[in-house]
Amino acid sequence: MTNKSFSILLALLFIITTPLCYAAQNPDGNYSTVLDEAGNTVYVTGWKMHVGDQMLTENNRRYEVIRVEDNIAYAKFLGEVNLSAYYNEDTTLFGKLQAYLQPVIVAAQGGSSGKVAVYHTHSDESYVPSDGEESILGAGGIYKVGETFTSSLEKKGVTVIHSQAKHDPHDDMAYERSRRTALNLVKKEQPDAVFDIHRDAVPPQVYKGNVNGQDISKVQLVVGKYGPTGKQIEDYALQIKAASDKKHPGLVKGIFFAKGGDYNQDLHPRSMLLEAGAHTNSRESAEKGIALFSDVIPDVLGKSSAPTGTNAAGTTGAAGNTGLGSAASGPSGATKSIGWILGLLLVGGAAFLLLSTGSLKEAGSKLKNFTSTEFANFLGIKKSKRQNSSSPQKKSDKEDQDK
Repeated sequence: MTNKSFSILLALLFIITTPLCYAAQNPDGNYSTVLDEAGNTVYVTGWKMHVGDQMLTENNRRYEVIRVEDNIAYAKFLGEVNLSAYYNEDTTLFGKLQAYLQPVIVAAQGGSSGKVAVYHTHSDESYVPSDGEESILGAGGIYKVGETFTSSLEKKGVTVIHSQAKHDPHDDMAYERSRRTALNLVKKEQPDAVFDIHRDAVPPQVYKGNVNGQDISKVQLVVGKYGPTGKQIEDYALQIKAASDKKHPGLVKGIFFAKGGDYNQDLHPRSMLLEAGAHTNSRESAEKGIALFSDVIPDVLGKSSAPTGTNAAGTTGAAGNTGLGSAASGPSGATKSIGWILGLLLVGGAAFLLLSTGSLKEAGSKLKNFTSTEFANFLGIKKSKRQNSSSPQKKSDKEDQDK
């Protein structure tokens, strides 16, 4: 085979395989409408539809595209998805108390509720009502949405690295350029989760919502099914939506599963593409939506599945990394939490005693009186019981001696 023939073959292979790498948004500014078997609109998104793509609606009904005609996709209903299996909430008294005090515990420990990396593949994406244009090269309004997400997470004790890297222009190669950014974040920062934040391109009513009494723009999750981590990312997305439905019902518009997409999600098992509103929504409403979405993240990061392999519970990896739950790894998170809860209760009790008495001297006197009197009474009762129980035996012994 000549060099020319070999080059032509490579070019053809590139053309054939390129569409499988990324499912892109409609380049002509149109959007996709998905109809069910009865002709009802079940999903609307700016993403270009292909046969085999799937979506999970806001009310957790799953569909698969079976035919596409221009911007209309026809889908079959796959079934209702029960998300309870993806979010197991601890409803015990201890679980609720631990969840309530978690921010205080993290702050007291001087630690973090995890580390998150944020970047923007489409650096230009903007919001017309607020930014004046739908696209601003290198300075899109999407960065401000990312900043809101960052600050909201930081208030919850999460460490956030928000990349300001630019990946213009907004073309099919943008994900190749942003891949370098994502890879550097994963290698250098070793985050617990990675988010690529975008905005969609649909009419405003598609993302318009009201959650907890405030007008917001909803959030859409996008999963690339093409890569080797497709199933893992899918489960992660379902876990996020389950947690969001529990905490803020109606916040997540749905999940789009792109059969031919990847979106650099193969770089991290907790990598997610987010759509915060559309270009027709105000940026402020998108910021409100993403701020509410941040409430879900610490909870999701704290519900990771049990590790397996070389770093499974009670084992030590080849590199000497102590497995989770082993004696060498120190107290478990639950044990530490119990310690902090007891400590906080003791501190709270001391503060209440001080406030109720008005001085350290009076508080000390009251505490001394409590320990001396109450414990003495308690021990006295036990002593009396022991004496009473032993009396018959002593009386019997005395009678034997008299005999």
